[in-house]
Amino acid sequence: MRTRFRGGMNLNFFSEKDLARTYQAGIDILKQVGIRTDSDRFKTLLSDHGCKVDNDVVKFTDGVIEKGLQTVPEKFTLYGRNNHNRVRFGQGDIHTQTLVGAPAVIDLSSGRKRDCTLQDIADIARLSDALPFMDIVSPAFPMDVPPDVVGLAQLRTLLNWTCKPLRLCVKSAAELPRMFEMLALVAGDRVAMQKRPLAYIEISPISPLEYGRELVEALCDIVEAGIPLGIIPSPMMGATGPMSMAGCVAMHHAENLAGVLASQLLKPGAPVIMSPRAAFMDMRSGTGLWAMPEMGMMAAASVQLCRKTGVSCTATGYSTASKTFDMQSGYERLYNALLPALSGVDVLGAAGSLDNALIACYRMLVVDNEISSAVKRTVQGTQVDDDALAVDIIAEVFDQRTHFLDHEHTYNHLRSPGLWVPPLGDRHTYEEWIINAQRLEQNAALEARRILKTHEVIALDKEIRVELDRIVDGAR
Repeated sequence: MRTRFRGGMNLNFFSEKDLARTYQAGIDILKQVGIRTDSDRFKTLLSDHGCKVDNDVVKFTDGVIEKGLQTVPEKFTLYGRNNHNRVRFGQGDIHTQTLVGAPAVIDLSSGRKRDCTLQDIADIARLSDALPFMDIVSPAFPMDVPPDVVGLAQLRTLLNWTCKPLRLCVKSAAELPRMFEMLALVAGDRVAMQKRPLAYIEISPISPLEYGRELVEALCDIVEAGIPLGIIPSPMMGATGPMSMAGCVAMHHAENLAGVLASQLLKPGAPVIMSPRAAFMDMRSGTGLWAMPEMGMMAAASVQLCRKTGVSCTATGYSTASKTFDMQSGYERLYNALLPALSGVDVLGAAGSLDNALIACYRMLVVDNEISSAVKRTVQGTQVDDDALAVDIIAEVFDQRTHFLDHEHTYNHLRSPGLWVPPLGDRHTYEEWIINAQRLEQNAALEARRILKTHEVIALDKEIRVELDRIVDGAR
């Protein structure tokens, strides 16, 4: 077991005692309860390495768990297709990624909810390409694309409209060969695709503890192709997970850990990411909530478990139950992002989301870019040395009865990146602000429209674009 910490600010949600108990509970679930799978390929893989298989239930052993965790890579990197945008996992950095899988969007012109289209995938990708604090681009779910090629259409669109690293999700292995072909085409070849991966691909086990055949086939194919694997089960307290937060987090960790172990037994050293997404159900309505405070608390707890395990991780972050751009959407997403950020997460997800991550919103994405810049600044912490503590400077100003405004110390620190400046937020005096009385929502909409009107993405070679079209069209 390896414990990973980050410099700067760190939040420990669990005490050491409670962390140890929760971690052990996850291990006990794998050993005593196990996971369920109907995949002979998965059962053979796990049994060949010492797991106990009884019909469709697989139970892990201490030896298998220890063996699997020994080879998990501590660090790896995702690359943008122009080689300038890099996302480093396990190196103390924090990154932000956009919302994945939302079937609806808030229209930028009308402000009304409508079905997501492939054009929205392109526009959100291009917007994200320009936003400096968006690091990984994920696709929403276009409703105007045939279901059997939706993953390929999403990937083609992302590769065309952003140079940043990608995060993809798949439900089965059927579309993976063509996905690998597309990624290798843009990377240069299969070897380049493995050395400088342009994306990580996630699979989502079904809570509680279910690894279905199609999902397992995808897991194995992703690992064997050398693409970083993400594991993203999404239990809901009281529905598909225990009603207690500690129990839901422990079960969730066991679900994640099962996939991590399988990846290492299949291919030791394969890059892998835990993506905890424990949510909760509103028992009055049956709605799955990605709201605060439980979402942020369970994310922080899960991230601490990932740190203890030594596995890179993502968390939801920018989520809210609010359906619109309002104060609730602001305070919930900041809370849900800051807790796992301070806990040591590698990536915060769901940027640009509303309605429990079911709606994508252009204006919210622009604001999440601003929140991301503040979160990144926060986790950096602050410099503490003789110059920063400024004892001599304070004594000098005090003795001479002067002030700090014209002191050289002030000038020096103003030139350093010490004070955060909001890209959009207003800091004018009231008298200056009232002239236009522009609200944040209006500023965000104007900025989104400006970017979509002016930003040009570095284009893929024409031959590559034609070949990507051929691959997608051939799969229809």
